[in-house]
Amino acid sequence: MFKYQLTPGQLKIVGSILDPQVKRLSVCAMTRYGKTRAAALAVLLYVLNNENKRIKFIAPQIEQTNIIRNYCAEVIAETPALRAIVDEPGCEAPDRLRREVSKRRVTFTTKCELQTLTAYSQGEEPGKQLMGFGGDLIILEEACLISDEVYRSRISRMLGDSPDSKLVELINPWHKMNFAWRHWNNPSFKKIHIDYKQALAEGRISEVFLEEQRQELTPTEFQVLYEARFPDEHEDALIRWEWLQQAQQLDVNLTASQTVWGLDVAELGEDHTILTRTLQQDGVVVVTDVHKLSRLDTMATVNHVNSIVPKGETLNVDSIGIGAGVQSRLFELGHNAQSVRVSRSPTRQPDRFVNLKAERYWLLRSKLELGQLQLPRTHPQLITQLASLRYEFNSQGKIRVVDPPKSPDYADSLMLCMQEPQLTPWIVY
Repeated sequence: MFKYQLTPGQLKIVGSILDPQVKRLSVCAMTRYGKTRAAALAVLLYVLNNENKRIKFIAPQIEQTNIIRNYCAEVIAETPALRAIVDEPGCEAPDRLRREVSKRRVTFTTKCELQTLTAYSQGEEPGKQLMGFGGDLIILEEACLISDEVYRSRISRMLGDSPDSKLVELINPWHKMNFAWRHWNNPSFKKIHIDYKQALAEGRISEVFLEEQRQELTPTEFQVLYEARFPDEHEDALIRWEWLQQAQQLDVNLTASQTVWGLDVAELGEDHTILTRTLQQDGVVVVTDVHKLSRLDTMATVNHVNSIVPKGETLNVDSIGIGAGVQSRLFELGHNAQSVRVSRSPTRQPDRFVNLKAERYWLLRSKLELGQLQLPRTHPQLITQLASLRYEFNSQGKIRVVDPPKSPDYADSLMLCMQEPQLTPWIVY
């Protein structure tokens, strides 16, 4: 029916998507293998053989949804059986039909609907565009680049509209920090793994090209892109995954601790204001509470924090932007509210770190590495944000912390709790 010659691996992807017995499917294949095109062909066959079905393609960014839409538009325009059921009167000409079906939503006379959605849009809350949608067949493109929060709060709920709903995840295995890795290890998911060896055997790539890529890429990049294997961690990860797992298993009993709070204040309408409580003693830190104060103005934030934090306890406030007003007002109310401007120069090691943020995060990293920081066992947002932090060296050889695309508000709040170690006084004899 289609003009494309599919490889054995692509045929397996198509067959698994169409198999009614397979409700959950993870496809981890080397880059440029053609897994997305295979999924698009499977979806269009699904449309031809079903009625009254809703199909959702979800990708992290608009560029990826455009690729999917173009694949589908091309195949529909070139396939008479599909052109005949597109619910667009007057679009019989292939070129005009291609333009019509390249839109975000395509309906068919069989009452099937194909829709492409984006998980992240500029200026909007992550996953907001997915609200109100459900689906019988949901395909996630680049599943590793969709956060746990978006999957939990939006995508997983979309599957609840039908007891026979099917979830397909197309994976480039960039990291182990979200649902894609967990589902890859979940026995209820059927798994298809296609690496460069299979691609070579099927004629998808050449030995010469593969060797070029092996020389150009780092070992981790080659592992992800061509071996299609999840890495243990990023080469430039600030915090190792094993440290986070260890920190969640600690059970520390502090007998004479000091309470230190960290308040990361979000600008109105952006991210979240996060308040973290820690207990600290002899260099050991235990996270006890994490509060999310969503989208409040300055005075509302002050009033909320004032009702939670006792006035005698240390409260470190990010005093950049709107946080300066919050810190000032809390101080006026009698709180031990300390102003922390993380963009300023480091207080202890200016030759090693770009700014105070890097210095404090490195202290947080050191505590995790040494087993001196206990984290909550049930707070995936905090764990994911800590694991997503990167570091790099600038042209002067100083360490700079690199944030993920979305502001790591939970991680920043914990970073603010890091107390600078006391200097040991010099003893002159």
